[in-house]
Amino acid sequence: MSEQEIQNDQLFIIDGQLIGCILYIVSLAVSITIILNQRQRALGKEGFLTTEESQTLALLNKIFILLLILFFLYLNYKAKNLASSTNQDTNALTLQIVASLISLIPALIGLYVVITDFSNTNLQTAEIENPFA
Repeated sequence: MSEQEIQNDQLFIIDGQLIGCILYIVSLAVSITIILNQRQRALGKEGFLTTEESQTLALLNKIFILLLILFFLYLNYKAKNLASSTNQDTNALTLQIVASLISLIPALIGLYVVITDFSNTNLQTAEIENPFA
């Protein structure tokens, strides 16, 4: 692997991590919006989102989070391949891949919960309180 290819791979991984972090912030903003809407409703006030909008946002956010976790898994895999091709220790990167795989479990469970309760007219707080699952 040439120096230019190594540098390109490093920049791809770093830029990918930066983009992924920014997208997580967007996901957090969506989660905060849904939670604030639920809070308004819990206080007996009119929310700024309809129930359908809130449910749709929660579902899309869970799918988005799942895709972000898969994206970070891909970046970790690329980083491990880069490290092994340059004869570096890959133990920590292997652990990051395992952590990404483990992160898929709560993301899938969170998505399942939102999907199974999607037809309900009242989005439950437990479905939105953890934006990373």
